[in-house]
Amino acid sequence: MSEFFPKFFDTSDFPARWYCGNWSEFLGWLHIVSDVATFAAYFAIPAVLIYFVRKRDDFPFHKLFWLFGGFILACGTVHLIEAIIFWHPIYRVSAMMKVITAMISWATVIALVRYMPRILQLPSIAATNERLKTEISQRQQTERELREAKERHDAILAGTSSIVWTTDRRGQFAKPQISWERYTGQNWDEHKGLGWAEAIHEDDLPELKRRWQISLSNGTKHQATGRIWHQESQAYRAFIAEAVPVKNDDGTMREWVGTITDIEEQEQAQAALGLAKTDLVKQKRELELIYEATPVGLSLIDRNYRFLRVNETLASINGYSVEQHIGARSDEMLPELHEQLYPIYDQIFATSKPILNVEIVGKTPASDQEKTWLASYFPLELPSDDGTAHSVTAVSAIVQDITDRKETERRLQQSEAAALAASRSKSEFLANMSHEIRTPMAAILGYADVLLGHLKDPDNRNCVLIMKRNGEHLLELINDILDLSRIEAGKLDVEPEACPLPQLVADIQSLMQVRAGEKKVKFEVEFEGQVPGEILTDATRLRQVLINLIGNAIKFTDEGEVTLKVKFVAEANPPLVEFAIVDTGIGISPEQQERLFKPFSQGDSSVTRQYGGSGLGLAISQRLVQMLDGTMELESEPGEGSTFFVRLPVDSIDEIELVRPDLVIRRSEPEELLSESPKLDCRVLVVDDRRDVRHISQHFLEKAGARVATAEDGQQGIDEAIAARDAGQPFDLIVMDMQMPNVDGLQATARLRSAGIELPIVALTADAMKGDRDKCLNGGCDDYLSKPIDHAKLVNMVAKYTQQVTAEELVHRRRDRAEQLRKQMGDSNDA
Repeated sequence: MSEFFPKFFDTSDFPARWYCGNWSEFLGWLHIVSDVATFAAYFAIPAVLIYFVRKRDDFPFHKLFWLFGGFILACGTVHLIEAIIFWHPIYRVSAMMKVITAMISWATVIALVRYMPRILQLPSIAATNERLKTEISQRQQTERELREAKERHDAILAGTSSIVWTTDRRGQFAKPQISWERYTGQNWDEHKGLGWAEAIHEDDLPELKRRWQISLSNGTKHQATGRIWHQESQAYRAFIAEAVPVKNDDGTMREWVGTITDIEEQEQAQAALGLAKTDLVKQKRELELIYEATPVGLSLIDRNYRFLRVNETLASINGYSVEQHIGARSDEMLPELHEQLYPIYDQIFATSKPILNVEIVGKTPASDQEKTWLASYFPLELPSDDGTAHSVTAVSAIVQDITDRKETERRLQQSEAAALAASRSKSEFLANMSHEIRTPMAAILGYADVLLGHLKDPDNRNCVLIMKRNGEHLLELINDILDLSRIEAGKLDVEPEACPLPQLVADIQSLMQVRAGEKKVKFEVEFEGQVPGEILTDATRLRQVLINLIGNAIKFTDEGEVTLKVKFVAEANPPLVEFAIVDTGIGISPEQQERLFKPFSQGDSSVTRQYGGSGLGLAISQRLVQMLDGTMELESEPGEGSTFFVRLPVDSIDEIELVRPDLVIRRSEPEELLSESPKLDCRVLVVDDRRDVRHISQHFLEKAGARVATAEDGQQGIDEAIAARDAGQPFDLIVMDMQMPNVDGLQATARLRSAGIELPIVALTADAMKGDRDKCLNGGCDDYLSKPIDHAKLVNMVAKYTQQVTAEELVHRRRDRAEQLRKQMGDSNDA
């Protein structure tokens, strides 16, 4: 024993195990490997036990685990030493390790015996598994209920229009508030902590914070109102906030749970209700004031014809006080009017329809004189008790005394009749004046043409040309006066039709070039870009306007040039065709421009003015442009010339074909005007009360080859035509003046047609007012010539109807015209 510890690691007393006995290589290594492997396993087991014990603090018997681990580790060390002894015979160490192992083993046995009662009380693995299954099932159920509760909570937050929120005990948001973020638009970084205050209206925030601090301090229920930012409507909306504290078991504050309810609609509804009540009271007061102050009579009568209400005006009309009306029957108050009133009341009660603007004529106790009232009656309908039907319970009446107005209307009708008579007199005067002036003008200009055919001496021919030119100037003046009269009387119409624009401009250039040449003024036409190939307008009236403006420009330009510029303004709305007449003449001052477009007025109205004229041209041109739906403007400076603009609208740019005229196209003269007058071989009857007109017409026709007879009035013309027909030598055509004494042209034409004479009749008229041509054609004539007579037109028209148009064609034309006239008269009667 005394040698054991001093020689504890001494191996000299023993040989290595390899040298004890007859160890084969395989057997020796089998022992060594098995012992080392056993040591490794015995070392791993305690390590696992120690890891388990450290991780499971709740597991019982920790000491027993530590002891069991030491026991296994000691056993493993014994096996390791057994393997070492094959090279180092440390038997003393081996003996000591086995002693330690034996001690630990017995200590383990003792511990097991000691803990055995407690170990036996532990549940079995099967029982433990069952308990674990139950616990797992309960936990899953709890988790499912918690998940469902969370989903319900999230659904409530997502679905409610209110804000549901929670804060910590200090009133700060400790976690994201879903409904708060959705309503205000604040993300978590913005509303966490006390960031929620940024969403409150700045005017409401101080009071809200004060009340919130009181609730935090006292731990009492919080309630407040204010305005909070609403992200969707981008506006502050009224709200009411409520919050209650949540406390721990010991009474300490844990958190706050609250709601914010949007009450903007309620606030607006209450405000609207208050305004409605105020407006209702105001309207009622206003209605009362209107009812009493209105200048017309108002009443309300029930189904028994008793007055329920009247105003002072109606009481004054009826001759009784308001109090006397209430409850009294209508026939008692107005016995002379009840026969007119009762049918009205009964009809409204039966049909529930108002009756408007009824004239009531009679007397009331207020006046002995018969008066006229204009009355309208309206049903007062109220719903039945069940709300399914309405019935007329009363009739409301509005009564106005129109006695004075009826008298005024009567006077106005008399005045209107007088005005119409004056207008007819004016029209008749214009027609007569036209006839009286044009008829001698026809003779003057006709005989001028005759003289020109006989005279050869240049001086004599020049004298006749001067007479003819001044006669034509006088005729132009007459035409201007008549045009202005037509416009003022509303008897001049425009007839829009498709008009080739370049050709129209070419005609104007060809005509005005001669006048400019006489004045030795340069006249040019320019197209600025592309222009429409056709425009819809009245070409005759547009030509009249442009010729007048260009003629004025030439007249007032002594040096320089006159230019007609035409362009298409596509960007205007609607698109426009613009005519600009530019001259380098004397110009017009602003004062002169103010009176320039007035009839019978000129820029220089002095008697010593250098330039003549009637002063009608511009007034007529401006009114014609207006009738064409266009505009006329003027730009001018004295001494620098003038520019007149005429702008006409174009309906649709999509339907316009634009062209670019390189040169102004001059239309060739019609062949019939270039050729000699046609030769006539016919019998013509000329009917006119003026000898000069008969003579000049006979001269032109006989010169063309016709055989001509004349008559002095309509009756003589009828007799001549019937006698010629009965003698077997009927006339081929009749030229009939429309205005003659005894029997005029229309009457003569009608009698001839009634007598069965179907030969062509050409009307002669002064063309004074609108409708002359239609009147002649509708009266049975086949065509129309205006005075003064153009001898070429007369000869050509006679040739047309005697050589080209057949009798059957004429009859067909007359029938079509009569049918069209009947339709027009039928439409007028329907209207």
